[in-house]
Amino acid sequence: MRAVDVGGLRAWVSDTGGSAVAPSPERARSHDRVVRAALELATPLPARFGQVVPDEAALESLVEPRRAAFAATLERLAGMVEMTVRAILPVPPREGPVPTRGEGRAVSGREYLERVAATHREERNLLAEEGIVREHISSAVRELVRAESFAGAAAGSSLMTVSHLIPRGHIENYRRAIGALRADQPSLAIMVSGPWAPYSFAEAIG
Repeated sequence: MRAVDVGGLRAWVSDTGGSAVAPSPERARSHDRVVRAALELATPLPARFGQVVPDEAALESLVEPRRAAFAATLERLAGMVEMTVRAILPVPPREGPVPTRGEGRAVSGREYLERVAATHREERNLLAEEGIVREHISSAVRELVRAESFAGAAAGSSLMTVSHLIPRGHIENYRRAIGALRADQPSLAIMVSGPWAPYSFAEAIG
């Protein structure tokens, strides 16, 4: 790992011999270790994992058209880190799977529509629960946060994620605020992690 000056910006690179980097858990962890090491010194603009350029000239060509944007983003993120809260949503019992017409036992049109309506109700309930949980989390840390990013539960999942951009000096206050929320709302299944490089708030290189 070495640092390369790219017209006033510093890029952290590893030499790969110009070959593509096959993804693997260990390589992903190595990438994360480098980003974390950079985070110890300053807030970095993370590059996409596995991105390869043949030489420093190609790196310069990659960065040059976006130099001003990168510099502005680095200035905006200076002194910031990302904290993440993951929550498992309480999901009500399903009213039954939606049958596929023409498969299995015969299903009446009415039963099919009732099952579809039940699924839609479950989806609306999950969205409403997401909104409630998100508001609890956001309210608990609002005074510490500069920006928020939200990822709702994917299809078939009950896991939602709220990420916050906060000043480095607020990390312990943030953790305490989430701890107080957990104590005040013991039914909330939440976990806080970080600090991370601000992946959710930075335009990745590539």
